[in-house]
Amino acid sequence: MKLLAYLLTPIYLLCFGLVLLVFQPLQWLAFNLFGYRAQQQFVYALNWGLMRCIHVLGGRIDFRLNTEQLPTGRPYIFAANHQSMNDIPAMIWFLRKYRPVFIAKQELSKNIPSISYNYKCGGAVGINRKDSAQAIAAISGLGRRAAASGESVCIFPEGSRSRDGQLRTFHSGGMAALLEQMPEAIVVPICIENSWKLVRHGFWPIPLGIRLQWTSLEPIACAGKSVDEVMQLLKSRIAAAQSTAN
Repeated sequence: MKLLAYLLTPIYLLCFGLVLLVFQPLQWLAFNLFGYRAQQQFVYALNWGLMRCIHVLGGRIDFRLNTEQLPTGRPYIFAANHQSMNDIPAMIWFLRKYRPVFIAKQELSKNIPSISYNYKCGGAVGINRKDSAQAIAAISGLGRRAAASGESVCIFPEGSRSRDGQLRTFHSGGMAALLEQMPEAIVVPICIENSWKLVRHGFWPIPLGIRLQWTSLEPIACAGKSVDEVMQLLKSRIAAAQSTAN
């Protein structure tokens, strides 16, 4: 099995890289000819392609989204635990009807085909994780924008990924900045599982047959709740979902 993983990993990485290269000019054309909304349609397709590359390794995608709990037209903050870069493409694709905008590290803004272009033109908010004042100001600006535009916000409260799947400390600063601008927002906890297993050996080899799972949990109405109450509910619901799955 491990030998097969060594053989299939370069094919997976090649497919992943090709998807990034193909969608770079497509995004550019869409943005420059038709504008932001058209470019975002290609971003959704891009992330569908990146997500589906995992099938080369025999992996599976299981995204459980309770849309009955999440009617459109409401201000949403999707908050998930973070395990690897593979967390993001499925969230962009499956949450596309809610027009998700991510809070991302500034390092993604340079030299990554498609990803860096969307970072600059698609509205992602870049933060410097070593500069808390800049990060909070940027997140607050995103909250104002989302409140006005009807977009949703995606945030990883742990800040950085868990390398073993265990929940790290949830930081409240980003959520506080968002809720100050979006006091009527609904926070939707999303529990991500098994994504960390793909990169537990780095990128060589990438294990075979991993089932990646995202589960949207009971939404949290934030009106009347303190940030600490919201964060406590958020982490407890994700932790409970992880315990049940294990």
